[in-house]
Amino acid sequence: MTTNRLRAFTPATLALGMLAGCYHVTLPPPAAVPAAEQLLHARVDIPPETAQAEYTVHSAMAGGGNKWTIEVGRAIVDYANAYLPNAFPPGEGATVRIDLSHFDVHDFEAHVDLRFAVVTPRGTLFQQTYSTAGKGYAARVVWGGAFAMKSSMRKTTDEALRACFEQFLHDARPLAPVWVTAIAAPGPAPSP
Repeated sequence: MTTNRLRAFTPATLALGMLAGCYHVTLPPPAAVPAAEQLLHARVDIPPETAQAEYTVHSAMAGGGNKWTIEVGRAIVDYANAYLPNAFPPGEGATVRIDLSHFDVHDFEAHVDLRFAVVTPRGTLFQQTYSTAGKGYAARVVWGGAFAMKSSMRKTTDEALRACFEQFLHDARPLAPVWVTAIAAPGPAPSP
C-alpha cells in the first residue's frame, strides 16, 4: 500500500501540482477619457458590494486545476475614475450611482450588467442597466493554455466594461440639460 502511494507521487504529478494555481486578474487603470463638455456636477457613488466584487473562472482548456479571480469591482472603480470626472465634475445636488447587477464569464467572454442611476435628494432622474459582453478569446487560450488565460480574461473584461461606460455617456449627453433643469427647479424630480 505504501508503495502505491509513492508511485502515485511521481515527478509528473509534482509538475502538474506546481502548474495549478490561483491567479488574480487585475486590469490596468485606463487613461482619463476626455469629455466634449461637462454634463452635470455630481458625485460618483460605487457601493462596497460593487467596488469589492470578484469573479472566479475555472477552465479545463487552460488547466483544470487553475483558477483566475477577476477583480471586477476594482476595475469598475478605475473605469469610473477614467470615464466620469470630465463629464461629471465633483459637485453637490446629484449623484451618479453605479451598481454591478451581474458579471460572469462563459465561452471565454466577459458578460457584465452595470446599472447607472442619476439621483438627487428629490428622486431619480435616470436609471438604466447596460448589458455588454467582451469578445471571446478561446483560440488564444487553446494555443497558450494557462499562460494565455490571464490576458484573455483581462482583455474581454476591459471590452465589456468600456462598452458600459461608453453607452452610459452616450445616453447621458442629450439628457444632461434636462437633469440640470430638474435640479434647479423647485418641487419633486421628474420620473426617469
